[in-house]
Amino acid sequence: MDPDRRLTIRARWVNVVVVAGLVLVVAACGSSASPPPKLNPLAALQEAKAKADASSSVHFVLTSSNVGNSGTNITRGAGDLVRPDELQGSFSVTIKGLTLDAKVVSKGTVFEALLPFAKGYVKTNPASFGLTNPAQLMDPNTGLTSLLANPQNPRVTGQERVAGELLDTVTFSVPGTSIPVLPDANPSKPVTLIAAIDASSHELRQVTLVGPLTSATSNSTFTLTLTDYNEQVNITLPPTS
Repeated sequence: MDPDRRLTIRARWVNVVVVAGLVLVVAACGSSASPPPKLNPLAALQEAKAKADASSSVHFVLTSSNVGNSGTNITRGAGDLVRPDELQGSFSVTIKGLTLDAKVVSKGTVFEALLPFAKGYVKTNPASFGLTNPAQLMDPNTGLTSLLANPQNPRVTGQERVAGELLDTVTFSVPGTSIPVLPDANPSKPVTLIAAIDASSHELRQVTLVGPLTSATSNSTFTLTLTDYNEQVNITLPPTS
């Protein structure tokens, strides 16, 4: 074959390879997935509130840290909340440094507790546990989700894994006077909230409150984890002794 013709054919193949490579690069760039839309913190809170307010029940686990030793303070608990105003579960309470475990059932305005060594449930005031009526947590206007309705400076603060689920977190503050059920030793100061939300279901999975809740001079932390929305739960007030 003529040498000049060989050079011409080789040059054509080089051009074909170069053009094919460029096409692949452009195609790869054009097919790259668009970045996920940035989470709107206010919309995320509104959707989580609507989903929670539409639920018939939810299971909760309460934990805490840096709780004051003076007075009566709740430190942990677990149980079920049923709309509109029912609760059953167990709580641990510190009374002047001593820990007391009790089972609790609440329905409407009736609050009953089974204390250690007691023969049966007794009607009591939830203030004995450092609380207002915990059944109010399900109230959309004054309960837990009411804190999501008027957040101050809401902002997306990343993601957090809770019980194996990767959740979006939104941090904001609320006035101390708006905190339901839990105590607030210095309501003049705002309380910081971190809401962990499932982006796919819009379910509120966890709420962490940080502020002067049990001491006017130092912050304590309460975390409420929520699971098992809309499970069938029947709560009946037990007979009292």
